Amino acid sequence: HDTGSLLIIDDEPDVCLLLKRALSPRYAQIDCAYSLAEGMEKAALMGPDVIVLDNNLPDGFGINEIHTFKNTAKATKVVMLSAMDVQTDALAAGADYFLEKPVSLKRLRSVT
Repeated sequence: HDTGSLLIIDDEPDVCLLLKRALSPRYAQIDCAYSLAEGMEKAALMGPDVIVLDNNLPDGFGINEIHTFKNTAKATKVVMLSAMDVQTDALAAGADYFLEKPVSLKRLRSVT
């Protein structure tokens, strides 16, 4: 495939690296951000096709900013990740998909 862009927002560098490796054959551009603020900055710059968003971040909860990311780039698909069961809330807040952590790479590939 190798087209489009992906932004991974997760405060754990290991998770970013894992997801980046798992999804790299699919995207021409993949970037990582480790906080909501950094994620918003990068999303504004790159206008990613897909954002993989962790919920528990050092500067807040990803779930509260789904609408912000959706407004940054209209075509952006948001996949929310969380170890907590916030699926209903995440989808209500505008996430396209919700995946529980630890994330199944197979499921992640199927939704991104």
